[in-house]
Amino acid sequence: MDITPFTLRGHPMLVRLTYASRALNGVSSQLIREILEASQRNNPRKGLTGILCCNADIFLQVLEGPRAAVNELYNFLADDQRHKGLTVLDYEEISVRRYANWSMGWAGAKQANRELFLKYSCSDRFDPFSMSAAQISGMLQELEASISPLTTPVIS
Repeated sequence: MDITPFTLRGHPMLVRLTYASRALNGVSSQLIREILEASQRNNPRKGLTGILCCNADIFLQVLEGPRAAVNELYNFLADDQRHKGLTVLDYEEISVRRYANWSMGWAGAKQANRELFLKYSCSDRFDPFSMSAAQISGMLQELEASISPLTTPVIS
């Protein structure tokens, strides 16, 4: 049996990082469009995939890919002046990507999802800061039906 670590056999270790942050000046449809376009332009060549979920005040993002690329992007995002209070909610090694088909998918945290938010948290408001990693994962899996790689965002 080969016990050589995956990374030593020529394949980078994959990780999934989930973080939340607060928008400094609110989240607009234009801002989401810019983020998605930049992600779709830059992420494929770095081997990154993921999903962005937000409302008018809060970003929730999951990044997947090689550990070095995920860490590099997170450090870049930490310097982004459009948001503050970046908080890592989960960081794990993975063997399979959950968002392999999206350089960056987007799911809006719309009022229509209030029941879903209540199902996974103590409130019907979108607040990933108050949720566990398992709750966030469950909520995002249910939101996947509304995720698209690039749509016109509607912020509520």
